[in-house]
Amino acid sequence: SCGRAWRADRMTTPPRLGGPGVTRRLGTMLAGAGLLAVLLLTLVPNPKQVPASALTPLHCLVCGETGGADVLLNLLLFMPAAAGLRLLGWSWRRVVMACALLSLGVESLQHFVVRGRDASLSDLITNTTGGAVAAALAARLPLLLAPPPRPARWLSLAAAAAWLGLLALTAFAIRPWAPAGRLRSYCTAAYRTGELFSGTARALSLNGVPLSCDRDVPAGARVAERLRREELTLEAHALSSDPAKGRRVIAVLRAPRAPLATLVQSGRSLLFHPPSRAQSLRLFPPVVRLAGAFPERPGAPVGLRAEVRGRRIGLVAERDGERREMELALSPAHGWTTLFPGGMEPGVALRLAGALWLGVLLFPAAYWAGFAGRPLAALGAVGLAAIAGPGLLWPLAGYGTPHWSEWLGACGGVALGWAAHRLAAYLQSRCGSPSTSAYSSS
Repeated sequence: SCGRAWRADRMTTPPRLGGPGVTRRLGTMLAGAGLLAVLLLTLVPNPKQVPASALTPLHCLVCGETGGADVLLNLLLFMPAAAGLRLLGWSWRRVVMACALLSLGVESLQHFVVRGRDASLSDLITNTTGGAVAAALAARLPLLLAPPPRPARWLSLAAAAAWLGLLALTAFAIRPWAPAGRLRSYCTAAYRTGELFSGTARALSLNGVPLSCDRDVPAGARVAERLRREELTLEAHALSSDPAKGRRVIAVLRAPRAPLATLVQSGRSLLFHPPSRAQSLRLFPPVVRLAGAFPERPGAPVGLRAEVRGRRIGLVAERDGERREMELALSPAHGWTTLFPGGMEPGVALRLAGALWLGVLLFPAAYWAGFAGRPLAALGAVGLAAIAGPGLLWPLAGYGTPHWSEWLGACGGVALGWAAHRLAAYLQSRCGSPSTSAYSSS
């Protein structure tokens, strides 16, 4: 039941992907899964975030120290559900109104009923905007899935350029950063924040200069000067807190508008948030994890050291006569951490996450290249972008030689995108669609 041609209809007419039954099934799946994701991600209570949610004003537009990441994620949140409703035949205006009402209901529940969730005007605006964009794109989905040669060429080039631009932004965002203004050291909950402090810090030093708790950083630490040379050493002597209590902040080095560096005990692991430009963009900074840094029993003395040396982050923990350490080389392939925070540790899981990030983002460029009038030339342009990313951008930005897994991720995205085009072309030929069979390069 392949039905009529894959084409983009008017905004008042629901798009057709194959027959009406195919379109309706796809729309139902997207709308149902999207709505379920919205409810699970927004209405599950989070008691640990109650102090932080209390600090979020209702009228804010870019809320909190990671408000930039929150805006981007909220733009994406309603997109699957909105696209599904559009495929089910809803008009664009009706989809936008539904997204606005759903978002208003979610924000009201977060404010009055659900504990530990942030309600704000920003969420209402970004959720509705994301839904409106998705509904508009859904009306053009057949065109995006099987574009004519000329649009396909431009879509492919735009996707490849966007991939390079995103990598360049990531390379900039995770570099060490020194803000203007005074710096202050905290080891108690002396400034308003949703973070919970352990209160176990006994001695702190920055670049060899002793720090007083909840006081300005001495000028002798020369933080800005050292960070311009991409160097920083933060040391702490602390008592371990109870691992069962979860995340507890040991010490924070804070600029006027954002935390610069943070040491955290999370269970038995040590987390370090190094200073990065991501904080100036209100994105999440990179987070490096050292597993097993703390003992199982609370109250044990632990010596901690976090170092920034160029694009390398090192952590050391000494306890009970044992020494644990790790070093991680940052890479633009770690760009996912600016939106989805998590402790990074050297290993297969981190390599796999970086490869997937690179490959998934480059996939659309290779897919659209297959529909271009000269598909091999378009695919060659995408391949050049895949080479220019790790091969040129990494060294130029000071990240050194890319790991082989990053090459594999970029090339894998190109290969899978091309294979997906071949599959789509085959399905079109089986459907016998007059408006799309001409666009196939197979």
